[in-house]
Amino acid sequence: MLFIDETPKTFLSMIIDLIAIETGNREARENWQTTQLRNLLKHAYERSTFWRERIGTKKISNITLSDLPILTRSKVVEQVRKEGSLLRQSDGLKLESNLTSGSTGVPVKFFVSGVNVAYNHARSLAQYFIEGRDLSKNLTDVRPYIMSKSSNNHRLNIDGLHITTGNTWLGPLGQLFKGGQSKKILYLKPNLDALFYEMSRDEIGYLLIPSPFLEASLINQDVGFLKKHNIEILLPRSAALSTEFRDKLHSNSIKIRDNYSAEEVGFIAFECEHVPGFYHIAHSNVIVETIKHGSHPIDGKQLDRVLITHLHSYATPFIRYDIGDLANLFDACKCGHKGPSISNIYGRSKNFIKHSDGRLTSFVVPVAELLPIVAFDEHRITQKTINTLLVELSGCGNVSETQREKLAHLLRKRAGQEFQVELRIVDEINWGQSSKKLAFISEVL
Repeated sequence: MLFIDETPKTFLSMIIDLIAIETGNREARENWQTTQLRNLLKHAYERSTFWRERIGTKKISNITLSDLPILTRSKVVEQVRKEGSLLRQSDGLKLESNLTSGSTGVPVKFFVSGVNVAYNHARSLAQYFIEGRDLSKNLTDVRPYIMSKSSNNHRLNIDGLHITTGNTWLGPLGQLFKGGQSKKILYLKPNLDALFYEMSRDEIGYLLIPSPFLEASLINQDVGFLKKHNIEILLPRSAALSTEFRDKLHSNSIKIRDNYSAEEVGFIAFECEHVPGFYHIAHSNVIVETIKHGSHPIDGKQLDRVLITHLHSYATPFIRYDIGDLANLFDACKCGHKGPSISNIYGRSKNFIKHSDGRLTSFVVPVAELLPIVAFDEHRITQKTINTLLVELSGCGNVSETQREKLAHLLRKRAGQEFQVELRIVDEINWGQSSKKLAFISEVL
């Protein structure tokens, strides 16, 4: 007898498994992680000379993470270049090659399996069950149009938009649960009035959207627009929201739920629904460590280096991987969640500016402060040297001397009076292979 079709049944079963691991008994979860780590180490040891040298002769059942060396980006590049994927065709798993965004340097090539893709989909939906979110609400997904072979059929309309809709956003679960409408909006230099009109045609529901684009788009629009059109939760992507914009959203009773993730490993942590700024580790996917070596005092907090072990990284292992971020790790969350949680997450080259005396300070320039000085389509700020900032603007035409002085004054106010500010007007910003289009990056860190 078959009561439920196999595909939705299997997908729901996967979600239930992930919820059980992440919200259940702590001792059981840690035992599960230990077993997964040993399986991964055994696999890497058997198939990779690179990993045999790193693991050494110690019995795998006796190895703890602290016994292993830290994995750097350059070592990942070396392993992939010499050995390729550690999964073989005979393993019967779909295999894909991937690249990091290049936002913190040269993109790193690595391999993932179809299991990794399935996990990320299931874990994303699991969060709706963990928090008890209403699945019948719509989901509006706004993202930049990226030129690729798969996007050839996506023709942008006269307003720089491509819109697709669906009856449900739940995937296979749509056969079991009533899901809201899905709407996907791709944009490239969009007409904002047309974008807002399209967003307002249906209830917004859950809104996935790049943070920098959202802040820039709402510069002349009251954030109450989102509330008026029934936003359920804002799910920002690409970068963290500025503190000022978060405060504005909170003052309009708009709920925000961020996540911490990386191309290499997928989901790392999800923002607590009760304690903003604290993130519960995705225990079913990763083990997170922090180490004191290389830590920095930032804005009165001592932040440590973050190491990630991806428990499902059988194609390209990421074990004690230095992801390039700084944060604070806690044994539990203030909400009562009895599992490791992380806070004060900063990307070392994405959120910090370095001073000539060696200090690092957080550096964020809200779009809301830039656009009143000069209108533009895109911008990027780069710390080129220890005392030089380069500002690139596209789509703004001529900039007066007064505007240049105001921009320089604003950046010195945020970074420090010792910085020289160079302004460069360009037709298009060369983002290279980076898909994130980060508004700031330091090249001296």
